[in-house]
Amino acid sequence: MPAAITFKTFATDVFIPKIKKLTNIDIGAHIGIDQETVLVRKIGLKRYNGRTDRQNEVWAGKPVNMAAKLAGLTAINELLVSDRFLDSNIKDERATMSCGCPNNNKVCLWQEKCLNDTKFDFTKAYLLTSKWCQKHGQEFCNKLLELDNNKKAVKPFNLKEHLENENYKKNISTRIQAIMNYCF
Repeated sequence: MPAAITFKTFATDVFIPKIKKLTNIDIGAHIGIDQETVLVRKIGLKRYNGRTDRQNEVWAGKPVNMAAKLAGLTAINELLVSDRFLDSNIKDERATMSCGCPNNNKVCLWQEKCLNDTKFDFTKAYLLTSKWCQKHGQEFCNKLLELDNNKKAVKPFNLKEHLENENYKKNISTRIQAIMNYCF
């Protein structure tokens, strides 16, 4: 979940404004998450002259389809997760309640959404419209990453440092230009 919120925050604060500035086109991010057993398989051309870059992982299974359908129900820059994901992963207060900024008033981050649709194999989902707080977001993200994977310690992620890194800026500009060249 921290990865999804980080992606959502990055898309909202950096990527979407950059695309808008470069192209005057409005885009958005739609994110859905489900959890169940999934098949991951490498497909593509086999090893050729020692190269393995001609193979990519393909994720197949019901949770991939459910996540895509959940994303299809979101408005721009929203995150929608299945109840089975939320129930099994979201336990810490930093994942359920806001930090209280700007007026020290903590509120529930998730809104329940009933799904009366046969295309889903669950009946409830939860909607997140917020992103990481500029003041407490990094602290919350690192704590949730630390709690993830059965409390295994994960190297803290420094979002500000990552976004200010010159190699990252060059890389993202190159990727955006490649996307623009491909699309137009």
